Amino acid sequence: MRRLTVLLLALCLMLTACRKPVEAVPTFAEADPSAAPVEETQPLKLERLNVEFVVNGRDPDRLLALRTDFPEALRAALEQRNVTVEKVTVTFGTSGEATEEALRSGAVQVAFLSAEDYFPYHCGQIVGVEQGDEPALSLGLIVSAVSDDADADDRFADSLRDALPELTDALAPYADAPYDYDSAQLEQLASLYEQEAAGHG
Repeated sequence: MRRLTVLLLALCLMLTACRKPVEAVPTFAEADPSAAPVEETQPLKLERLNVEFVVNGRDPDRLLALRTDFPEALRAALEQRNVTVEKVTVTFGTSGEATEEALRSGAVQVAFLSAEDYFPYHCGQIVGVEQGDEPALSLGLIVSAVSDDADADDRFADSLRDALPELTDALAPYADAPYDYDSAQLEQLASLYEQEAAGHG
């Protein structure tokens, strides 16, 4: 009897040793058929951006802060929108006409202009406006071509427009009010310019 018990015990130990452990079966959450597929936006990479501010009687000493603070603020705001700019350079235009020429020639890609400087030429896309005390004196943030691809230019303009609220502090030495985009306001500005131009014609 004792031998039988020992044999049974040995057999149980052998079976236990030979049995494979049960592996955990991975579980996967069921896909939600109503969920839209996630689309990853391809990064937009630019080697450089030349940004020009038209002085228009502003204090030059105060504007110098734009050279140190604005490039990094602009790069950081665009980086959050998957737009990488390797180098941002800030320059100052002595007149709106000179900055217009720089935009049209491609020497400048982003410019801060008055409505009076912009509307005669329509040199690029309006990204934002700052409403001043008088509508005719409102300022426009203009973007010309930043690449050879029109879609990339549109995407950059949209990204910059979206980033404007984050750039308010960095633009404080230049603008007294935050920049915004308002198509109705832009139509009003264009109409005012046309009326003034007709009156001086």
